[in-house]
Amino acid sequence: MMSRFLSSLLSLALLFSQSLAFVIPDSQLCSNHQLWSLKSSSSDNNPAFEQLSGNRQKAWQHAKKPLLRIGGKGATKTHGNSLRQLLDQHTVVKVKVNPSAFEDNSLLNAFEVLKQLAVDSGANDGMELIHIRTSDKVILFGKEGTLDLIDAGDFPPPPPPPREPKEEEE
Repeated sequence: MMSRFLSSLLSLALLFSQSLAFVIPDSQLCSNHQLWSLKSSSSDNNPAFEQLSGNRQKAWQHAKKPLLRIGGKGATKTHGNSLRQLLDQHTVVKVKVNPSAFEDNSLLNAFEVLKQLAVDSGANDGMELIHIRTSDKVILFGKEGTLDLIDAGDFPPPPPPPREPKEEEE
């Protein structure tokens, strides 16, 4: 009984995979990198899209989760103001973006739009693009000069020293 079930399940899987081959030919498949907007020619040489390592990886991990989210309706003035306020409080800020709301479904375009909205609400014009992770659709923004701090190894700051337990006095 069980082998008949497994056999029919295997044949369904085989049938399904063959039908997909007709629907989506290999020549039309694209990776997430291509799909999420890296259509812009400037993204090919942009270090924000490179694989993270070393200090930049530490900076990515320092910002634990996205503090701002941009939905399918796109970015508004309030998103720009929120980004400005977050960058006043934090050195780096992760922003989760639905790229379909931006031109060419581009995360790079989303960065430019959000940067302009933040500048319009009073942020410093030197806001930096630290990294774009296309698989998560997350952009890491930084204050002016953050990239230099990261590359010099001065950011993120080292963890505090371990606390010494207090001795009880009798």
